[in-house]
Amino acid sequence: MKKSLSFKVILQQMRLKSWLKNIFVFLALVFSQELFEWNRFLQTVLLAFSFCLVSSAVYVMNDISDVEKDRKHAVKKNRPIASGQISIRDARILLICLIIAGFGLALSVKISSFALILVYFFINILYSKFLKTKVVFDCFCIAAGFILRVLVGGTIIKTGVSEWMFLTVISLSLFMAFGKRRGEMCSYGMRGTRDVLENYEMDFLNGITFMCAGLTMAFYSLWSISQKSNMVYTVPIALFIVIRYLLLVFAGHSEADPTTLILSDKTLLVSCGFYMIVMLFFLYGPQLFGNLI
Repeated sequence: MKKSLSFKVILQQMRLKSWLKNIFVFLALVFSQELFEWNRFLQTVLLAFSFCLVSSAVYVMNDISDVEKDRKHAVKKNRPIASGQISIRDARILLICLIIAGFGLALSVKISSFALILVYFFINILYSKFLKTKVVFDCFCIAAGFILRVLVGGTIIKTGVSEWMFLTVISLSLFMAFGKRRGEMCSYGMRGTRDVLENYEMDFLNGITFMCAGLTMAFYSLWSISQKSNMVYTVPIALFIVIRYLLLVFAGHSEADPTTLILSDKTLLVSCGFYMIVMLFFLYGPQLFGNLI
């Protein structure tokens, strides 16, 4: 008798923890100081959830494609598809459902938002089938996913995404992507499930990770100076977060996976929370407290 598929296993396959990345959809709304515009806020929430569903579809697609390699991996062998908790047939059904729900939700909000999420999906198809084995291209594909999240959020607001924000997100995304590759190489060397690691050198990854970290802070500082809300005073907090993240990357924690690092390190998690509080105060304090500040 066929074993029924549990809802818990489906949620595990959807990788809800990775939905944290979709907070990037809110960046344009928050930094444009339009967070309290109810219609825009609701549309951004819907787009973020759409991205959650489509990104989960990408994870299912990748796990189907990499199932044989994942079964040889020390950690990935426990994923639902690799471990046999979800059959390939059921995984494909889940993939179709996620695609229909995710794209349908985006289409109900705005056609331009739908188009950008569609671009994200096709980039990930190229990544899964071809680009994940191409050195440097693989990390730029990851970075493209983050900037597309920001651009999708920018379709809702009047001003769109500023040049400095665009450059900051690109640098930050590459910083996390190359840092993740470095962490994977530390954990598995040139062996394991990522063929692309054979084409990377540790010295290159060390240098490019530091370079992207520096560019992230430079672009963020220039963006903060361009604002009229004292955002420049958040630069030291952002610098601390970047340095802490670098420390964890070079300490070889959890293959340097961004979501895992943030959620597992209390100092980094608290620092990110503190940054959000200070940032929101500078952006929205005058609206909320008027002449009191």
